[in-house]
Amino acid sequence: MRKSIFQNRFLSEILFSSSVLALLLTLTYAYIFKAPYSGFYFNPTDGHVLEVYKTADSVSMLHVGDVVRQIGPITWDEYYENARQSFFENVQRGQIVEITVTRNGDRLTIPWEFPGFSWPELLARFFNIWWLGYVFWFFGMIVQLFMRPKDTRWFLLVSANYLTALWVVSGTLSASHIWGSSILLHALTWLALPVYLHLHWIFPKPLARIPAWLWGVFYLVAFLFAAGEMLQLLPRTFYFLGFLLLLVGSIVLLVFHYIFQPAERRAIGLLVTAIGIAVTPSIVLGIVGSLGEIPRVGPLALLALPVMPGAYFYIVYRRQLLGMELRTNKLVSIYAFLVLLGAVLILLITPALLLPITSQEMIFVAAAMTVLTSLAAILIFPAFQAFIEQRFLGIRLPYQNLQEAYSARIITSTSLDSLVGLLKEEILPSLLVRQFGFLQIENDAPIVLLAVGMDEERMLDGYDLPFLLSSSGKYRPVHLLDGTQPYSWVRLILPLRVGDAVIGFWLLGRRDPDDLYAQAEIPILRSLANQTAIALSNLLQTERLRAMYLANINRYEEERLRLALDLHDSILNQMAVLMMNLDVPNPSPRFQEAYDELTQRLRQIVSDLRPPMLNYGLKPAIHELADNLMERSKDIMRVTVDLRTDESRYPEKTELHLFRIVQEACENALRHAKARNITITGILFSQEIDLSLKDDGVGFDAEENLQFDVLIANRNFGLVGMIERAAIIGANVTINSLPRSGTHVRITWKPDAA
Repeated sequence: MRKSIFQNRFLSEILFSSSVLALLLTLTYAYIFKAPYSGFYFNPTDGHVLEVYKTADSVSMLHVGDVVRQIGPITWDEYYENARQSFFENVQRGQIVEITVTRNGDRLTIPWEFPGFSWPELLARFFNIWWLGYVFWFFGMIVQLFMRPKDTRWFLLVSANYLTALWVVSGTLSASHIWGSSILLHALTWLALPVYLHLHWIFPKPLARIPAWLWGVFYLVAFLFAAGEMLQLLPRTFYFLGFLLLLVGSIVLLVFHYIFQPAERRAIGLLVTAIGIAVTPSIVLGIVGSLGEIPRVGPLALLALPVMPGAYFYIVYRRQLLGMELRTNKLVSIYAFLVLLGAVLILLITPALLLPITSQEMIFVAAAMTVLTSLAAILIFPAFQAFIEQRFLGIRLPYQNLQEAYSARIITSTSLDSLVGLLKEEILPSLLVRQFGFLQIENDAPIVLLAVGMDEERMLDGYDLPFLLSSSGKYRPVHLLDGTQPYSWVRLILPLRVGDAVIGFWLLGRRDPDDLYAQAEIPILRSLANQTAIALSNLLQTERLRAMYLANINRYEEERLRLALDLHDSILNQMAVLMMNLDVPNPSPRFQEAYDELTQRLRQIVSDLRPPMLNYGLKPAIHELADNLMERSKDIMRVTVDLRTDESRYPEKTELHLFRIVQEACENALRHAKARNITITGILFSQEIDLSLKDDGVGFDAEENLQFDVLIANRNFGLVGMIERAAIIGANVTINSLPRSGTHVRITWKPDAA
């Protein structure tokens, strides 16, 4: 039953959209083929001849600038007052029709041979603005089929686009008065007035609640005006008032939104800008037309109108999570580029129209401009599309190369957070997926790693591992599901497998533009899921190894502390007791020397195992380390320490790991770099630690040799330990070195990084 209702609604929407398209095609057919090919074109407002398509060899022929007063038996006043009256009715090709015009104040009657069809006049009609109607129809169809929810805003946005489409196409035909096109144009203006004002009252959010009956009265009045136009009861130019009310009223309402709804200012600012660009030329055209004269290039003003539906399209798309969901795709970038390209063409062509050049020269200029613009489009469009997709649609990676790009990016994910961030910020937007769940399965229990478009509670609601496994890999159409089924919001379930083990799931839900996951796409998505499974497995294994490594380091430090205490409290004390109980009152110098060296070495070992000065802070411990290093090197190496501190203390393990990093860096400088000088500088403040160690040793190529696998292969476990200790406490270690240029080690740490 639900499927049948869904299908019937969809078919009715297709039928309605097709009906509007059929009417547009009918009007276009009348404009191209049924309107008389008279051999000239005149301004339907004042009768000025704007274009002559026949060659005028005589002064008795029509000239551009002549003002039509009568054609055959029909006077200009009869034509102007009666929108159903047409010139050249039932006139055949070659028939002579007398045309009365005024030229330079003189009244002339010209015997005009009706030319009928001609290619120049056909081309002039073909390259006109009627196609803009199909642009508005296209946007109306997209909104009608894909916008959610289908509420009042949906109805008004669809109606506004379809009415504008009909208005544009009927306007191109209206000068001929055939098939009531002029009357239709005037009536459509009044019908569009309440639709546009109502739309801008509630879009993006209602300004205030207006009773439905009041809107009903408004629509009724507009309908009566439209009926008056159909019956020709209103003044001929009265519809200009409705047109201006529509435009000015819409802008005023949007200004009210901007003032009284601060949260909507970004959207309103964009929309007002787009509407201003789109309608300002039309407003000027309407004012000029109401005064009785439309300039020759006046219709070009309507070329800016597609900016307006494009702006609505974009804003509704961006508001998809606020109750007005519009499913869109990358056609937005193509449309935006075409609008921009059209604006550039207008800027290039308009000055050319003002030049005193022949028609042949004008064709050459237009062709040259077209070629140059096409070349610019070929060169610029890829960058423009990438800009639109990244800044407005959130598509970070090219869909065509998504697998390769994901493979290259996923290897840089060194933690679960970075993997989740890559999916959320780049992969999902590039796939146009707006609802997504990323589950990790551990001991048959789900762990939510990422939830997009919903909360974690809903993600786990109805969790059933056997169901997820049995339903995986198959597209689940929305009309086949109901709220009683588990995960009814999910369109596609992809398991994350490593071997025979399932370690997680991808749950893919709502997706632009139509929630469809095509069968041909599923293998691509499965490949991405498989890559994610391998990365997730590696990261989980890395986390386990890191935890084990941390535990080993802690046990190692605890063992060193125990040994230090044993040596200090047991061995050194026992040696002191042994010396005191020695039977020989005056031991030999060699014995005394050996005893002193042994106790000194034991104290050094104790200090290495657990620096006693670390009990008093990091700065004293580093100073003691410097003294010990110089003593060990017999003053061949000089260690300079310059530390500023506010006497703050840090967590015990933080101090210990920072000391070990400094100790290892110094040991490397002494044993491997053959350094003569080490300088330790920096700050030890409560909110920041920044240590810098520089030596003048032999150095090494740090850029090539600091990769983790290279360090392991070269058995540089000291550097590995420095990096791992820093990671344990949330510190940063950077190592810069070049052969024969020494080494610079910098260590930074902040309390919130731990």
